Amino acid sequence: MDGNGFTMQNLARFRQRIREKAVDPSAPPVLIVALGDSVTQGFMEERRFDFEAVYHHRLKQLLEARYPQTTFSVVNAGCGGESLPGGARRLDRDVIRHQPDLVLVAYGLNDACGGGRAGVAAFQDGLADLVRRIRGATEAAVVLLTPNRMMTHDNDRVAPRWKTKVEPFIQTQREGVLDAYAQAVRRVAADQRVALADVYDAWCRLEAGGVDTTLCLSNGINHPTADMHAQTARLIMQTIESPG
Repeated sequence: MDGNGFTMQNLARFRQRIREKAVDPSAPPVLIVALGDSVTQGFMEERRFDFEAVYHHRLKQLLEARYPQTTFSVVNAGCGGESLPGGARRLDRDVIRHQPDLVLVAYGLNDACGGGRAGVAAFQDGLADLVRRIRGATEAAVVLLTPNRMMTHDNDRVAPRWKTKVEPFIQTQREGVLDAYAQAVRRVAADQRVALADVYDAWCRLEAGGVDTTLCLSNGINHPTADMHAQTARLIMQTIESPG
């Protein structure tokens, strides 16, 4: 079976669970776990969460509107400041023990800032291992998310305590380091034959169309606005709803 076939088979089981719950109210809810960093946890501006706006809550709303007879539950397994190794350490406790039907995995922002270009290979290997662990211990469909873009210039949304620390973020974006991590996520999705929601590509297309994507960041650095979280939810929904 080719890579796309495996991905569609994986998502087919998720869609089957949606149908099962609609037919049998006593069946377990369709369970989604979102694993990632501060974006997944719901950080917006400095020291502010918005759990209603975060992309996986928006996805839950889209699913509920599309499948009104099905109950969906989401576990927020995001952790602010975390990179991929932290998620790997938490995987058994925060993902596998729940035996979810769908796992969303979103890393790359902190990995790019902390690891630079030299860390891309280790990031790619670690992400592939994470996918293998999820697939080996659960029947969950997996959707990998590429990261959103980071700031390209200083701006008024940056909190005062971060004003002296913005240059590394700007360089990581401008010098193509974050691009390399997004490409690593794409390679893992293709090699491991799991679904991909290419958030980074969507942001790059906005920039190519003349949008200053720094203004799409609620904290001016790396946290998307509520509108951009909604866009991510739509991308994931399109992946789930793809025919196959």
